[in-house]
Amino acid sequence: MLKPSGGAMVCGIIGDPLQHSLSPWMQRQFAEQLGLDFLYAPFPVATEHLPSAIAGLQALGVRGVNVTIPHKEAVLPIVNELSSRAAAIGAVNTLLFEHGRILGENTDVTGFARALRRHAGAISGPSLVIGGGGAARAILHALANEGAAPIYLANRTLARAEALAAEFPALQLRPLALSQSALSPILGDIQLLVNTSSRGLRGEDHPEIDLERLPQSGIVCDIVYKPLQTPLLAAAKAHGLRCVDGLGMLVEQGAESFRIWTGQLPNAGAVEETLRTWLQTSKL
Repeated sequence: MLKPSGGAMVCGIIGDPLQHSLSPWMQRQFAEQLGLDFLYAPFPVATEHLPSAIAGLQALGVRGVNVTIPHKEAVLPIVNELSSRAAAIGAVNTLLFEHGRILGENTDVTGFARALRRHAGAISGPSLVIGGGGAARAILHALANEGAAPIYLANRTLARAEALAAEFPALQLRPLALSQSALSPILGDIQLLVNTSSRGLRGEDHPEIDLERLPQSGIVCDIVYKPLQTPLLAAAKAHGLRCVDGLGMLVEQGAESFRIWTGQLPNAGAVEETLRTWLQTSKL
């Protein structure tokens, strides 16, 4: 196992809570894979301490951090420079401290696109995204960048879907209520269905989605990765549909953050397979 020296590059993750995070394990795997002198630590940060915590990390010489719930949007006023992608999405998940400045990036777009290409091939055709949170914002941009069209956005609160569509007019989103009556007419054309909501984390299903209506060429993706097989994916598999769980996106976005900090892109697929085995055997 890699043993960081006193000169190790230090990175980490800020959020609240962090007990569930797989990022420290994952980032250590990337560093060991490439033989880098690298240390990655969790930094639990309450919302009221966010500005002082980031200033402290910067003063301590930390190279960068991942940003998770609830800070992805709260860090925006603190960042000196946003990438065009992070600015467009309105959320940051990666900070780089360089030359006295704080740079903000969002690697969820790249992570989702790479994972989906690796597990399901090219992204095209009509797509349906469930949810309206930070992950949805990134995935909508990823799908638009990859050429998926049209892109439907369904949320339990229609007004939220409509507001998000209005926020991103260039994406030409089609907002819908998350209801069986609203979704049934379009499901027969959907080539990719993506759940970005937290439904499935505790065994919840999606009664609004009649998977029998999806074409047999359709792909169902759930960004939830614990459990790996959510009720949505189990139902999709039972209908003979191709399924993509959320582990690939998790690893690919982490690999892109690692590249931003170190300049080297690790083999995300190899780390994903190791992590998948550990999750399936309840060792992690």
